[in-house]
Amino acid sequence: MTDEIYNELRVIRSRIESIERGQEVLIRAERAQIMAEILPVFAGDQLLCRVFLLVDGLRGQRQIAQALTDGGYGGSEATVSRKIDILQELDLVALDDRTAAGKIYQKTQFDRALRLTREIERIPNPRR
Repeated sequence: MTDEIYNELRVIRSRIESIERGQEVLIRAERAQIMAEILPVFAGDQLLCRVFLLVDGLRGQRQIAQALTDGGYGGSEATVSRKIDILQELDLVALDDRTAAGKIYQKTQFDRALRLTREIERIPNPRR
């Protein structure tokens, strides 16, 4: 890679990071309103909470289903797929990769900006 291309890529990356930081500031400014819309969806669905917490950019749907079963929650791959669809509709997870392990998802910037993982972990869990 030439120095010119490398420098252009560096500038593009810097601009993207700047845009993301600006978006996070805007998200945080509306945090209360956004959380008021998101948290009730999670409060009524422990399996959705568990799936969200297991999304890490490394596990495939099959591995998430297995982790749910190992944790005593049950949940087939089809159920995990439906929960991930809900999370995608809420823009909380995004497809990251497709591997032999299945589709790999990662949390979006909303997780970081809203500190959503921490909030989801605080939702009462009857299995704890």
